[in-house]
Amino acid sequence: MKNDLSALFRRFLAIAGLATAGLTLTSLDTHRAGADEKPAAADVAESDPKAADSAEYVRITRTDRKLALSLDTSVVHMGNSKKYPEATVDLIGAIHLGEAAYYDKLNTMFADYDVLLFEAVMPEEALKKGWRPGGGRSGESGSHRRSLSDEQEWTEAKIGLSAIGALQLGMKEALGLEFQLSAVDYSPKNFVHADMTQEEFESSMEKRGESFSEMMLREMGKSVMNQDQHPLAQNLDVLMSLLTDDRLYRVRRIAATQLAKADEGEAFAGADGTSTIITERNIKALEVLQRELKAGRRKIGIFYGAGHLKDMEQRMVDDFGFQRNKLEWLTAWELRQESERPAAQTAVESSDAGNN
Repeated sequence: MKNDLSALFRRFLAIAGLATAGLTLTSLDTHRAGADEKPAAADVAESDPKAADSAEYVRITRTDRKLALSLDTSVVHMGNSKKYPEATVDLIGAIHLGEAAYYDKLNTMFADYDVLLFEAVMPEEALKKGWRPGGGRSGESGSHRRSLSDEQEWTEAKIGLSAIGALQLGMKEALGLEFQLSAVDYSPKNFVHADMTQEEFESSMEKRGESFSEMMLREMGKSVMNQDQHPLAQNLDVLMSLLTDDRLYRVRRIAATQLAKADEGEAFAGADGTSTIITERNIKALEVLQRELKAGRRKIGIFYGAGHLKDMEQRMVDDFGFQRNKLEWLTAWELRQESERPAAQTAVESSDAGNN
């Protein structure tokens, strides 16, 4: 019993960490989803899959009674470029924690691309030596990957995960999920680094006068201003949720609500609406995309944090002439116990707007 209470307390501290970072907690729904409930129709199809300016890249699928079923990430299929008429590019949104089945699905998808561009702010020397996120080197296969607790030539603090991503890592135990760096196999030869080096990243932030501490303080200030009228009741909801039988899923629903609402592009943007962490890294990624397109690659995937995709998709429309053809959703987190999930719920939902 003592160990159980200790574990609950650790989970509560982890949740409190989210609140401290400016991700305000919302009240939990206290109703259960019946096994025969279906996802709301509005959550299944996009009203306009080509409308990049109004698109969401992370969503919560809900029942007709608005009860949360799953946290989903998007795969935006793009094509029909006059500049590159034979090429297709998929923007694959990442969140840094997920179900094992979610990462298994991604690993299978990644094998089908001519090249898979990935994010990782790493030291230039590590890149020259062929190191990959999560350990190991290009082409070595997953057998050479290491424990995240081991020391290496570069650390997970420098892989380009956003501050929100770092908080997700801190929530791993409370959420009962897998961490991206452990679950995604970055070793295949079709994986291509498409991000700034650590040195480029730090130089850009210095030139812009940016710092992570200022970004976090700014977001904390916004959080305080936007809190509901009853923050104490909300935090009591959180504490009480940890004492219930389905506490893991209740905690997930709290975190999922915040992730679905978060706008990392806005969170990290300066007065001019741009930032190193989103804008400059996206520019770098699309420079690599252009290089691969010119090299004749025809089926390309870009695996980047979901917070990058709004800006990235717009740049692909403006600079490359691509259009959104199809929007696919992958279930990253289950938000209900298996007995509460609709029998017909599937891991992938999609909506089409033309051919891929």
